[in-house]
Amino acid sequence: MFENLQLAEFGNRIPFLSFEIDGDEETPTLGAVLTDSSRGAISCADAHLLEGFAAYGGSVRAAIAPLVECFGVELFDDGVALRQPTTDAATVIGTEELGNSSDGQMAARIQRDQLPARSIATALRLTYYDRERDFQTGEARAVVSERLGNEAQQEVPAVFTAAAAKSLAQQILARRWAGRDKLTLRLPPYRLAVGPGTRLQLPLSPSQWIVEKTTVEGFVLVAELRPSASVSAAVPGDGGRIVPNSDVVAASLAMALIDIPNVLGLSNEPTMLLAASASTGGWKSRAVTISFAGQELSARTASSKSVLGAALTSLAAADADLIDGQNNVEIQLIDADQWLVSCDDDGLAAGENFAVLGGELFQFGEVTPLGDGKFRLARLLRGRGATEWACGLHAAGETFCLLRAGTLQPLVLPNWSLGATVNATSIGVPATSIRFLGEALRPPSPVKLMAERQGNGDLVIRWTRRSRQGFAWVDGIDAPLGETREQYRVTIAGSSGSLELDAEQPLATVASGTIDGLGMGPATIDVRQIGDLAASRPAIFAITLS
Repeated sequence: MFENLQLAEFGNRIPFLSFEIDGDEETPTLGAVLTDSSRGAISCADAHLLEGFAAYGGSVRAAIAPLVECFGVELFDDGVALRQPTTDAATVIGTEELGNSSDGQMAARIQRDQLPARSIATALRLTYYDRERDFQTGEARAVVSERLGNEAQQEVPAVFTAAAAKSLAQQILARRWAGRDKLTLRLPPYRLAVGPGTRLQLPLSPSQWIVEKTTVEGFVLVAELRPSASVSAAVPGDGGRIVPNSDVVAASLAMALIDIPNVLGLSNEPTMLLAASASTGGWKSRAVTISFAGQELSARTASSKSVLGAALTSLAAADADLIDGQNNVEIQLIDADQWLVSCDDDGLAAGENFAVLGGELFQFGEVTPLGDGKFRLARLLRGRGATEWACGLHAAGETFCLLRAGTLQPLVLPNWSLGATVNATSIGVPATSIRFLGEALRPPSPVKLMAERQGNGDLVIRWTRRSRQGFAWVDGIDAPLGETREQYRVTIAGSSGSLELDAEQPLATVASGTIDGLGMGPATIDVRQIGDLAASRPAIFAITLS
């Protein structure tokens, strides 16, 4: 039975799980591991001791490849097995034996090629199991020089001390740089016995080379060589200390569903946003079930925590054309460690501090911290994204959320979900719901609505179109339509009746006789743009019919 313990002291690992392993009586050598794992296909006498090795992979080759590469084990196929180079003394090759040719033509004594330095990493990170740190994963780093270059990553699932891992990392990097060189020699016929794996001593620097490949041209032996790797001295290393994970109690998840115009340019389909936060600092994406009209779909919260909260006061109504310097609203964030900052007018123009409060999109330029996750927001830009209709509908307790990339999860719903109640639930979390009106699909309401009675008694109504795909004001061009076709519905309500008509341009004319039938006195005109899947909110204009 496990006791209820704080696991931070143990690196968040279970401390009392015991099991038995039958191991070798003696520490195996690298050569023994390679020979045994390959069932004799590799004949290796490398004497490096392996205190531990985790063999995994889709094949024997994949399992032992890290050992062969990291220790620089030199293996050559002799037709029976893969063997190491001979341990005999190096064969000395004199200068007079070089530069042979089978066709009598002059040949270079030595052909030496070298890869460019930029093609080889100047730093290496070696991941291993640290014996002195209870076999947890450690990392050793080696560098060639202080100059900038590529950095390579190498994993070897074996147990080392920090000093041994540091030395191994240095040796791997040294071999890679030594391997830049390649020699091609043309030797006389009496050297035909020289084969792959043979060590040669040449009047060069370095002097020791290993034959990698041989071919015979006539009676000339063409040998390709690379430098023989040498073992470097041990390098001091320190495994460092354990950095434990924070033992933080997970707080309850808070969620909100947000239905706003498509100001973020996420999708042309019915889309709402899922915001989620928690009162503690730790954060991990959580599974969420979205249900509507008897249907369910699976989703997850965003990878980063939302800046989510609620209004402590009610924001008064204001005009959406100018900066609102009179009103302010106080906000309580769910995570008190999160922070809101002020920005200047240039920042507001660039779209900073863009948020949603209830149904209104707004920006705030002035932030006053009140302590414990509370902030007062002032110097506001109201009714952004054609949400001026919501400027006078605020109340204390409504949702506040900062619209920041990476902190909100888009939820794309089918077209027939418009008008349905959408619920978001997660394990151990109270459900949140909203009626989905598809604000991202609504065209913005028309603006600059005006009506004028003509001399003949006709009523001419004009307005200016806005677009859900063109919120930015661009000089010299009209806003894009954003819909399949342009269509409007005009409703006129007078004291004696009402009239509804459709228009295909931002202009409608009502004949004098028709207007007279609506009655004299106050009347209202509302105009809605008809989009592909939803109608805009109305633009309303009051007139007096006479």
